[in-house]
Amino acid sequence: MESLEGSAFCLDTSVLVDNLRGRGETVGFLRRFEERGANLFTTSINSFELYYGAYRSAKREKNIAAARALLKRLVVLELTEEGSEEAGRILSLVESKGERVDFRDVLIGAIAKLHKATFITRDTEHFKRMPDLNVKEAP
Repeated sequence: MESLEGSAFCLDTSVLVDNLRGRGETVGFLRRFEERGANLFTTSINSFELYYGAYRSAKREKNIAAARALLKRLVVLELTEEGSEEAGRILSLVESKGERVDFRDVLIGAIAKLHKATFITRDTEHFKRMPDLNVKEAP
């Protein structure tokens, strides 16, 4: 693995959920990133998605606590006016090509792009439609 020091990585909900579920490849992948000094981020939209899933789950309290603990290990990037504008631009471009992207994914992608972060996801198809977003598939 190349040097990650000083690199910024924004983690999608799919990666965060795999980590919470103890998926070995994902847990090891994130551990290696942390050990090598990578800057790990997620967005407030991804945080919302984690909590939403936790509140809908059968093990609500356990999953809420796990989500809180995981999010404390990350920098949670907020949606700003600049991010809103970028998301509007991205969605307009994607739709002009006759494609569709969930509005939450557009917000997430815009936030990651503005922070010049590599976006790590298991759902690359949605995010690769967004121009200038550096997307990498999680193992």
